[in-house]
Amino acid sequence: MDSHNMSWIRYPSHVSPAVEDVIAAQSVISRCMHVYVALLIPLSLVTGLFNLITFIRNHGKLVALDMLLSGLMVTSILVTLLSLNAASRPDYILTTNLLCGVLSFFSNMCYFNAQYLQAAMLVLFLLPGFSSYLLTGAQGTWRPLAGLAAIWGCAVCSSLVVVSLLGTSRELHQTTLCQADPLTAWPEYEIVKFSLGFGLALVLKLVLLLLLSAKPAWRTALTRRDTASARWVVLAITLNMFACRLFSSTVLLQRARRKMQRDIGSPRDELLMNLAELVLSGESCVNSLFTLVFHKPCKLMLLDALGRLTQRCRRGGTNNSVS
Repeated sequence: MDSHNMSWIRYPSHVSPAVEDVIAAQSVISRCMHVYVALLIPLSLVTGLFNLITFIRNHGKLVALDMLLSGLMVTSILVTLLSLNAASRPDYILTTNLLCGVLSFFSNMCYFNAQYLQAAMLVLFLLPGFSSYLLTGAQGTWRPLAGLAAIWGCAVCSSLVVVSLLGTSRELHQTTLCQADPLTAWPEYEIVKFSLGFGLALVLKLVLLLLLSAKPAWRTALTRRDTASARWVVLAITLNMFACRLFSSTVLLQRARRKMQRDIGSPRDELLMNLAELVLSGESCVNSLFTLVFHKPCKLMLLDALGRLTQRCRRGGTNNSVS
């Protein structure tokens, strides 16, 4: 049969005779989703919006790193909102291939945009030739804006390439069970997504590490910069995204391998795929938290807000005592 014919594939939880394994896997993903919806979604929205408001209020003082972080905050908020489609797990959304393709497009656009923004931050911080951008004030903000537009354009193009491999263009109005990475997509979907996202970023990081190890003067320049806040936030976001996307990419490639072997997998494999999708959504929340904690403008804004709140509480307590 045609290798692109995915009509045979089914979710293991729907056809597996191992009922106990299915129940156990669904119980795990259901509990994880309850924690994610109750804790991480509100936390992600609050921290992302707080950071974004901070960048907007300081728009006259933004440097290139701030522009990239503001783009990452917008992406994190979109990822959090899109992740609401998985709130009903272990059940999947029943919709048409067209709407599922739209969901996959926006999810992949956010996926690639966050990856490219993180890579741009890493290049911006590590390469001395770009160090002047970190010190550029409002008079030079047109450069980061142009860079943001280029990154968004690359993310949209990458998402279009990946979505074209869903294989549902002739069955747009047919109903299907949907998730961000549709199960019925061609095996090339997972492979190309890995290559354009995590794979490309990994190659870039390896090249940067080789350049830094080969140029001692670059390491000296890094230690002399007054960019401690930038160093910690970039490092934290890089490590977080690497860990989350390593797990997600591994699970995606394993699913592609099973498709090429015409194997639907086990309930455990389905559980791992759901957890990988959940980890990618949680990645955005952690990025927002790291930005709030390690990036100096956001941290100062938070401390200022907490100080004002404390003063109001003290005044309220004093007024109540006097009365």
